[in-house]
Amino acid sequence: MHVDREALTVAMALVPGMYARNKLFALHREPEVRRAKARAAMIRGVVRQLAGAHGEIEGLAVVRHGEVVVLRYRVPQVHFERRVEVTEIERACIVFLASRAGVRGLPETHEDRAHIDGALKRLGAEIAPMVAAELRSRQSDRPPPAR
Repeated sequence: MHVDREALTVAMALVPGMYARNKLFALHREPEVRRAKARAAMIRGVVRQLAGAHGEIEGLAVVRHGEVVVLRYRVPQVHFERRVEVTEIERACIVFLASRAGVRGLPETHEDRAHIDGALKRLGAEIAPMVAAELRSRQSDRPPPAR
């Protein structure tokens, strides 16, 4: 099975419970899905920190190095510095979620939204049949309702 990891990462970051492990267990056995889940958790963690969960951030910098984007910031109240390497789509996802959380310094662009929308469209065609098959198999495992 092939899964578009970037698209799945975006979906799992935007809606963490969308592909719940307890409902779609077979899907979560796939290595690409596990990687996407880890990347989505990293994105949500970065957004929480940028939103001030551990104190005000300082020194926010976004630097592109080819296809990799490096995000750096500090949280002086807890003596914490973070440097994270992300893809362009992950950066767009961070910016999108951060803007929704009221974070300043990471303005969202139409290009960011286009990246996210494009990823979600790719995912819809790719994963919908897998999710439907998993749900059908779970329904067939259930006993018929009592009458």
